[in-house]
Amino acid sequence: MLASQDENAIDDEELLTGTGSGGVFASGYLRDRPLIEYLGESERVAFLLSNEKKGVRREADDGATAYTPGDGYRAILAVTDTRVLFVVGDGGADGDKSVAVPYTEIEDVKTRGGMLRNGLDVWTTEGVRWRFALRRSVDVEPAAEYVERAAVVWSRVESQLSHANRHLADVASHLEERDHEAARDAAGTARDHLEVAQRKAPELTTDRTDAVWERIHRAERRLDAAVMDVHVSRAEAHETTASDHWRQERYDDAYETYLQARSQYERALDVAREHDFPEQTEIRESADAVTRTLDRLSKSPLGRAETAYERAREVDDPKVTAERLERALERYQTALVLDWGSDDSRFAGDSDELRERVETIAGQVVTTRRSLADRHRVAGDHCLATNRPDAAIAAYEDARAEIEAALAVASELKPGLTPELEAARDALGDRIEAAESAAADGFEFVGDMSDGDRRTRGLSND
Repeated sequence: MLASQDENAIDDEELLTGTGSGGVFASGYLRDRPLIEYLGESERVAFLLSNEKKGVRREADDGATAYTPGDGYRAILAVTDTRVLFVVGDGGADGDKSVAVPYTEIEDVKTRGGMLRNGLDVWTTEGVRWRFALRRSVDVEPAAEYVERAAVVWSRVESQLSHANRHLADVASHLEERDHEAARDAAGTARDHLEVAQRKAPELTTDRTDAVWERIHRAERRLDAAVMDVHVSRAEAHETTASDHWRQERYDDAYETYLQARSQYERALDVAREHDFPEQTEIRESADAVTRTLDRLSKSPLGRAETAYERAREVDDPKVTAERLERALERYQTALVLDWGSDDSRFAGDSDELRERVETIAGQVVTTRRSLADRHRVAGDHCLATNRPDAAIAAYEDARAEIEAALAVASELKPGLTPELEAARDALGDRIEAAESAAADGFEFVGDMSDGDRRTRGLSND
């Protein structure tokens, strides 16, 4: 919208682009440059008012100053979508005088009328009054109404945007502290203030290319960028947590948390694409990296089980073999149960093949533990036969510990072997009691002793 009210009916184009002084039968413009060059690149003019002689007058507590046009020039009042702009042709010490009053600094606006003159007065928040005189024939009311409405709307909008910006600053602070809930709440509060500004702006204009809307759009873009940052930060936090779960072999938790990380990256990517943020390439790469990580994670439980099994078969020491077999057994069991109750097959490994491998390794654990128990039992028998009951007790207890370990596996995975193992355990208990009785008798076998040994003196030769 552009409505000019010039005293001499100069058209809009001339007021915007004209320069130079007038003559006896012609009206002048501005001296240094045309009005259009005083405007911002996207600034839009709503009303143009001008006078030839009175110019603009500044009144404040420190005095009054009148800025009047030079000979042949004029003063122009431009009511734009961001401010009230006074430009007085050749009204300054070195040329044109220009004064801009943003709507956010306007406290009041009034019109005045007289026998020969009308006028528009603008009061600022700093107590300055700007007075612009016009001929009686000029209708100043539409411009005054626009300025009054613009001042109210801009003030309310800027207030809401100021609140929004403070909360957006809080978003950044909370993200530095990895407090994502607080960051999300701050972004939500910022959006609330923006929505108030969005509801207020149409009271001035519904044209979303006008300055007040551009101001809101910039704040919206900052908010969208902050929301994107929240999603990215949450994704990074989920990745860290998921990695910790993986190291602890909490595969299900790791998988779920990586999925959450990817979801946050995807939400951030949606925001970046919608607003053409430059971060979208980096975010897409991060989301793709999580997908590749999920693929590695899905193979990890089976891979670690297979590695553990290979390590168990590499050693000759049965004690070490048993321990490594049990580790492999645990990892195969973990791989077996990961997808139970899930419709999706997320982890590698065929259930039937895994179950067969679990049974095989369970049998190997029992066999190896039985073999170790037999060794300890034989050693205990030898110690007892050679009158070393304490050593026999220790060997029998080691044998029983091996049987207990075998029973722990067999009771769950090889129940058919349980009776035999329990019998072996009970038998070892009997041997331990026998050895303890021998130890209690205090008999000690010391071997053959030569004649004259002090320990044989006083004994009969019979």
